[in-house]
Amino acid sequence: MKILVIDDEKPTLSMFRLFLTAYGYEVHTAEDGEKGLDLFREIRPEIVFTDLKMPGLEGLEVLRQIRETGIASEVIIITGHGDMEKAVEALDLDASDFINKPVERRALSSALARAEKRRQMPGNLPFEMSGQEKEGALILSLKGKLSGSAGPLFIPLWESPGSGPGKEAILVFQDDFSIDKSGVGLLMETIQRLRQKNLAVTLENLSYNYMRIFQMAGIDKFAALKEAPTRD
Repeated sequence: MKILVIDDEKPTLSMFRLFLTAYGYEVHTAEDGEKGLDLFREIRPEIVFTDLKMPGLEGLEVLRQIRETGIASEVIIITGHGDMEKAVEALDLDASDFINKPVERRALSSALARAEKRRQMPGNLPFEMSGQEKEGALILSLKGKLSGSAGPLFIPLWESPGSGPGKEAILVFQDDFSIDKSGVGLLMETIQRLRQKNLAVTLENLSYNYMRIFQMAGIDKFAALKEAPTRD
């Protein structure tokens, strides 16, 4: 499987080449967005890592132009400290995942595992939510892309009678789950409404990097976050 890494920092490119080659990938690198896009069109990699902040074409524009090609590739955004707003913007362009600098091997493994799973699934899956009660807990399964337009699906949940103390709502994020900027707002509103019903809220099966995004968005102040198992 081919992977393209676009970053203007040579030490970062060397680190990615070392790790990804050890995982068995065919690794290609580019030192700026324009070279990266040219190489992308030439080799058509299955997975792309692109830095968010680079001279010339920044990561969001690289992601946008990759999506315009229509080539099916999973794009993982490399973010730095304070890049939360732009990282969330990347969700609207269907970024597969995020990985923060300095890059941790655990985060890299999580992003790769998620990208490989997404490649095996149909694209643009509509959002679906199903629920059941089990041992006093409300368990909600979320799959597909969550955006603000899915709000009507949550209204019955918001308007249902409240539960007594000790009850819990568990939101389980399936492997094909994705989210955009408006979806983050809808998720936050849903969590707050569930808490108003005296429900403790837990988000389960999150990728390591989605956990970081939700933490930066402040969701961890209102709900417990549980990471999905990752490969070593």
